[in-house]
This record gives sequence, C-alpha cells and structure tokens, in this order.
Amino acid sequence: MDYSSHGREHIQGDDLAEVSRGDLRWYYFLGTLHISHDGVEIGPPWGWVPLFDAMYCVHQVMAFVQGAPGFGRIEFTENDEFIDFKLHPDRLSLRAVPSYVDREVSCAVDDFLVAGDRFIREGLARVTDGYPSLAENRFVRILGGGMGQEESDA
Repeated sequence: MDYSSHGREHIQGDDLAEVSRGDLRWYYFLGTLHISHDGVEIGPPWGWVPLFDAMYCVHQVMAFVQGAPGFGRIEFTENDEFIDFKLHPDRLSLRAVPSYVDREVSCAVDDFLVAGDRFIREGLARVTDGYPSLAENRFVRILGGGMGQEESDA
C-alpha cells in the first residue's frame, strides 16, 4: 500500500495511542491499495483507501474462507464499491470479483490466507515503525495479536 498525505496521522497533537477504533479505521493512513495475482491487478483505482479498514476487511474475509463468522466482501467505506470473495464448492479456492473493474482473480484459499496475513503484519509494522505511539493503541494491538476480538471492542 502506498500512502498519501490525506490521513489524519499528519495532524499535530493527535495521540495515536488513544485514537478510537472507528477513527483509526476510516480517517488515518490513507493510500493506494494494490491487489493482484498472477499479474492481474484488481486494486481499487482511487488513492485514499484507509489502511486499517482494509486490514479489518481482509481479516474478516480470512475468517469467512476458513468457515468462521466473517464477511466474504471487502467494502470500501469511501464509496459504494466492493470486492466479493466467492468460495469454490470444494472450499480450496476462491475468486475475488471487484465491482469497479471487469476482471477478477482466482487463487487457492491457502495462498490467500498467507497473503492476507502478510498484508496485515507488514502494514502494521510499517505504520508502527513510522508512528511508534500507534503500537500502544489497543485496537492496533488487537488487530496484530489474533484479531478475533476487534468486533466486540467496537
């Protein structure tokens, strides 16, 4: 994910250790999200996707493909666009079908889980390296440490 200068993390005086889950999820760390597989790019064409919202949504899709409660969709809060994830009946592969481009990607569920985990871990490492107080935020700690509790902390 490439970041823009439009997020609130650039505001002086914001204590990132205390930012609410909702604010962190929608107003901080905005950027361009790249989603591709086998050379096919399906990332959204706009450059202000909130990183934490993307991470929460990816986590939900990871839960969904593993049969746990979760959503098989990434919705973009800044508009009405989305990516639907459709499991193959054998539950070993899935298709990602965006609403905003006429292409899709398919991959093994295991590959998606590895990529989703890497996206979340690397995204958290990048933002906490640049903003150390963010590592003290309880919602960041929940997201980085198991992620199953964040919905109950809304």
